[in-house]
Amino acid sequence: MSSVDNNLHAALARAADGVPHHELRRRVAALSQRYRTEQIDDATPGMSDPLDALAYAVVRMPATFRALHAALSTAEHHVDAPFTTHLDLGGGTGAAAWAAASLWPAITTEIVERQPAAIALGKQLAEGNFASNWRWTPADLRTWTTPGPVDLVTIGYVLNELADRDALIRTAVRCATTIVLVEPGTPAGHRRTLAARDLLIGQGFTIAAPCPHQGPCPIDWCHFAARLPRTELHRVLKDGTRNYEDEKFTYVVATRHAARAAAARVLTRPTRRKAQVVLDLCTANGTAERVVVPKSSPSYRSARDASWGAELRR
Repeated sequence: MSSVDNNLHAALARAADGVPHHELRRRVAALSQRYRTEQIDDATPGMSDPLDALAYAVVRMPATFRALHAALSTAEHHVDAPFTTHLDLGGGTGAAAWAAASLWPAITTEIVERQPAAIALGKQLAEGNFASNWRWTPADLRTWTTPGPVDLVTIGYVLNELADRDALIRTAVRCATTIVLVEPGTPAGHRRTLAARDLLIGQGFTIAAPCPHQGPCPIDWCHFAARLPRTELHRVLKDGTRNYEDEKFTYVVATRHAARAAAARVLTRPTRRKAQVVLDLCTANGTAERVVVPKSSPSYRSARDASWGAELRR
């Protein structure tokens, strides 16, 4: 667990101190059902009061932080430009801001969020960590259209809450030179991400990651996973027994800067057999391929060490 993970877990524990677990469990169950079935939309916000915001943050913020951190790490690797200013659209309790600050400690972030309970809790969690470089803007993304120029825009776990998703993408396009979009790793999340990807390409952006090409997606469901530790409170609230969980997510990094494209991207967990590794890859020529790398191959070591979602140098 990184120091930022530890700081986030500690901040969440402080926020939940003294709140009855049975109250949090009830809110967690209701929120989990709504997010799992994607019932959140313009008319039914995910967090309606402080207890909703706390329940969401305790069980979801560590996972969304890890997914956003993974996506932003690929932006750092594949985009040939510095990131000094950051705009997080629909930032909730600040997971994307935590992820950006963990990679670029000096980055200045503006978080736009419509729910007062989420903003209040986000400020509380950030206090003593990153608050000095953060500005919170209470606004509804459906009507907010006044961003200034920034290096980086993040849109994390937001598109399923909007009826007019294209309008938000166009707002991001007007102000950012790099856009990182993250959605749940469901088939529906993948479709939303693909639609946003098409729009970004149409606006002149280059796809830097995860795709190693600019063509149509060659598979029906592209998603990745970020593993994160579970705290005792997290296990109690979710009736979990394992000390970790895997957050499934899908994402796209688009930029107007030069992009260092991957030669190939590992699409699933590699299968390691005796004296060989089997990899499912998305390739630079826009196709999905299954590759069997024998131990005798010069690329065996890199294939053996490859992980789901990683760039594969061929």
